[in-house]
Amino acid sequence: MNLKKNQIKFLEWMHAENCPSQQLNFSRGFLRAVAMKHGMAWAPAWIVKDKARNTNRGYYSIPEYATYTASLAVTVTTEPATETVGV
Repeated sequence: MNLKKNQIKFLEWMHAENCPSQQLNFSRGFLRAVAMKHGMAWAPAWIVKDKARNTNRGYYSIPEYATYTASLAVTVTTEPATETVGV
């Protein structure tokens, strides 16, 4: 994922709104509400000005969101058990 810091920050804000991690399409209203909650007047131009992202009137595809949420998955590693020998 080659995103700028401000783009990643917006994805973090979306995630904080409890969006489903598999969701790809978002309404302009939702994007604007997230933006306004964090001091922005409008939804980010990198999303709404990109005609390729427009899936329906007022809805935008953000596949980076699914990639971002997948990157948050933490893999649990187990350490080998060590035996302690009593004296």
